[in-house]
Amino acid sequence: MKRISGQRDSSSDWRAFQRHLGPSRFEFLPSSKVLKILGLLCLILIACGTLLFAAKRNPPSRSSPPSSPNSPSRAKDLKHSSFPLSSGLPRFDRIVDGLYEEERDSYRFRYSLSPILQMSILEILHTYRPPYGAFVALDPKTGRILALADYSRQSPWNAGLWQRATYPAASIFKIITAAAALEKGLLNYDSPVSYRGNQYRLGPQKITQSSRRDRQMSFDEALGKSNNVVFGRVASHLVGSETLRKISEAFGFNQSLSFDFPLETSQALIPDETYELARCGAGFGEVTLNPIHAALIAAAVANQGIMMRPYLAAEIWDANGECLYVAKPQVLFRPISAQTAADLSQMMLRTIQDGTAARIFHRYGKALTRRLTICGKTGSLTGDNPPGKYDWFIGFASAEDSQIAFSAMMVNQDRGRIRSAWVAQEVLRTFFRESF
Repeated sequence: MKRISGQRDSSSDWRAFQRHLGPSRFEFLPSSKVLKILGLLCLILIACGTLLFAAKRNPPSRSSPPSSPNSPSRAKDLKHSSFPLSSGLPRFDRIVDGLYEEERDSYRFRYSLSPILQMSILEILHTYRPPYGAFVALDPKTGRILALADYSRQSPWNAGLWQRATYPAASIFKIITAAAALEKGLLNYDSPVSYRGNQYRLGPQKITQSSRRDRQMSFDEALGKSNNVVFGRVASHLVGSETLRKISEAFGFNQSLSFDFPLETSQALIPDETYELARCGAGFGEVTLNPIHAALIAAAVANQGIMMRPYLAAEIWDANGECLYVAKPQVLFRPISAQTAADLSQMMLRTIQDGTAARIFHRYGKALTRRLTICGKTGSLTGDNPPGKYDWFIGFASAEDSQIAFSAMMVNQDRGRIRSAWVAQEVLRTFFRESF
């Protein structure tokens, strides 16, 4: 707001004021009255200038935060780690101005979640009651967490599964193997690759040099169909342990991820022995994955190879109604080039088109696939912490202009199973409903 111009140059403004009135208006006024008018105008100008200056320095306090996460203009440059976020799980049970809000130790936290998306996921989990399940969605361009939901039959409302990294990464790790081969220029996304026998059964004899009994498929088809033999050969004969180790760490394995709440670290133990390296590259190695980290891997592919720091706390306010912190997009890692990310996107398209998730999307998500190009990767493996059959699906949509990246993890222990790809297409249906 500008100050009144008379306070900056009162003489020039007064002359302009005189010219506007015209001299004839003052010819009939006694000089004493003229002086009184001048004095009164000066007092008015000084008073107005003083009020405006005070208003600039002392804006009125807000009784409640504004609806826009970026609207507070006086937020201090403080880090999220300066506030009490390390104790306990966040609570999403109060909505103010369209965002979840929680009070912690005299601070008021406003979370970035979409209440509609969050509640739709919780409804699915509480309806189908898997033994364990977690779903994370975020904006790949900013790192804003859009949904953060988990469930266990033992503790339906307070599971905390998204903080843990005890889950086998399974074939999700094939994305890392593929990224290593593409980034090093060893393969293109459509390069021919060979395998022998059943593509899902990996044995020492199948990773030896090619023979006449080998069959071929393209590299993107191998990822879409999650061909274990192809990725075992790529990891052991092309990529190698050192390159695979470096690219996995570039994606955030074996290092803590910056987040508003504590997260366990995803671990990737990359072996040197040939067959064990093949198993690792195909998704059978000693690799564990955190659900938020899994969504970040998909988001990095969606965002031209740039992994943004995820954030849940959008704003932090003190007891006096002053905004102390506003989340801003920050780059976390740059694991791959934009070209490698584009090639990986092409490969992940095959998962939905004719790969391991095609049946679910063709049966339940035809409306989505007609209007969106969805990229994804499945993974399944038995684990013991918690015990059960792990079913992963991570991805993003759409391929051209990604608005959402996600990870879904379901752990099934009995016949009644809920598939992660089905949950994901239901969530995407909710997310893009207004667009459709």
